[in-house]
Amino acid sequence: MNTKSKVEIIVPTLNEEQSIGELLKSIRIKKFPFEVSILVIDGGSKDSTVDICKKENVHVIRQRGRGKGIAMREAAEYSKADIIVFIDGDGTYSIDDLESLVVPILNDKCDMVVGSRVSKRREKGSVSTFNSIGNRVFNKTINFALKSSVTDSLSGYRAMRRATFADLILFSDSFEIEVEMTVEALAKGYRIIEVPISYKNRRDSKTKLNPLDDGIKIARTLLFILMNVNPLKFFGIIGIAFFIAGVYPGSLVVYEKITTGNIISMPSVTFSALLFMTGSISIVVGLLSELVVRSRRRLEYLATKKR
Repeated sequence: MNTKSKVEIIVPTLNEEQSIGELLKSIRIKKFPFEVSILVIDGGSKDSTVDICKKENVHVIRQRGRGKGIAMREAAEYSKADIIVFIDGDGTYSIDDLESLVVPILNDKCDMVVGSRVSKRREKGSVSTFNSIGNRVFNKTINFALKSSVTDSLSGYRAMRRATFADLILFSDSFEIEVEMTVEALAKGYRIIEVPISYKNRRDSKTKLNPLDDGIKIARTLLFILMNVNPLKFFGIIGIAFFIAGVYPGSLVVYEKITTGNIISMPSVTFSALLFMTGSISIVVGLLSELVVRSRRRLEYLATKKR
């Protein structure tokens, strides 16, 4: 194990005065077989979050933009560590799990380690039923599109090499950045493993998540990413769905022609023709998109190889 690698824990914060102090102290107390530093990036807290961090002698930077996604990108650019670990400042994740996230990277067994909350170690009520169902839907979609076995694509506790994070093309400004990181890393062929972690209820009863709005944002981001990662499968499924939908009205037209010798149901003819045409267009769009994506990946590969 390479114990000389520097590990930096990045903590995005926004009004976390009830939990940030305990989190920072737990990091200070814990002994690790590697060098650890802490970087807090604050998104404009109105409470005493920043004062608590300064009292704990922790390096704090002010976030220029707004949103968790922007905070993580800004902090990663600022960091000089070999390995970065993202953890929320609300006290839901445990520092006791940090070593299990970092060691596989130090041993060069993977490029990214994600803390999976899908385990019996999470507190009752820490994840709502709505969020749990949404997470499972996103995971199944990702696994189907990329032939992976992800169990928690939305986890906010993950470790990776800083160079790996810099190579990911990330656009999300808010909480959807987690699922974007997962899909991007899988699409680029990075080795990802998941380790079970404990997950606790927030110290503060208020949550910054809006299940419906954030769910829509994440779903929209996921669809956009999948369209860019595996467009042929994405548009192919849509095309096949239209073809299947067109079979019934089309079969009615064929049946009429065979039994009566005439075609009476002209609306069925028009409807089935539109469905088959739409399906064909979807598959053509998928083929063209696949060509564009493969060309882009080739250019990215050549650019990386040149560097």
